[in-house]
Amino acid sequence: MTINSHLIFTSTKKYYPMKPLFIVFDGIDGSGKGEVIVKIEKYLREKNITVLSTYEPSDGEYSKEIRILLKNDISPKDNANKLLEMYIKDRKEHLEKTILPFLSKESKERRIVLCDRYYYSTIAYQSAQGIDTERLIELNKDFVKPDITFILDLPVDLAMKRISERERNVEKFEKIEFMRKVKENFLRLNNFLDDNIKIINAGSSKEEVFEKVRKEIDTLM
Repeated sequence: MTINSHLIFTSTKKYYPMKPLFIVFDGIDGSGKGEVIVKIEKYLREKNITVLSTYEPSDGEYSKEIRILLKNDISPKDNANKLLEMYIKDRKEHLEKTILPFLSKESKERRIVLCDRYYYSTIAYQSAQGIDTERLIELNKDFVKPDITFILDLPVDLAMKRISERERNVEKFEKIEFMRKVKENFLRLNNFLDDNIKIINAGSSKEEVFEKVRKEIDTLM
């Protein structure tokens, strides 16, 4: 799947192609993805870049059922295949209705999508649920690849501490043994995919994490 190049207006009154960017942030819950995205979005907007921040599961037709399944399941293996089916449908809808229309729109400015979770989460989490990794990769192979993906890597104990501070019940995907398997799966993604994946140490300060991500994005632009 390809994305049309954007056009930028220069002082010479000519248009030159400027590629839109699709950037994904992923990792175990509690890794700080949301905070980094907020900082990066602010940074990009200050550079007069048009930004769309989005996430998966999306707000689309299938996301409600996904959230119900996540809330009601007791064991990580409950409804594993049903969840996988819903994630794939939600991702297809999310791309077709939200991400690709935004990236394909002609503009004088660069356009960037920042997405919180993508098929990396499906591979990492559903593999930990017992679904074959090769099957997961096959089901997601035709979705558009991000220009860069940041996997925020954090010790599970610290992630669990952050989660507990949110003052809410810990869901099935946040149980410590399951989280350890998911973390390992995220770190193994480079062994299976040829995507542009950067592993970021999310255990350092928020400013250090932001700076590492910012530098990678600046290089990409």
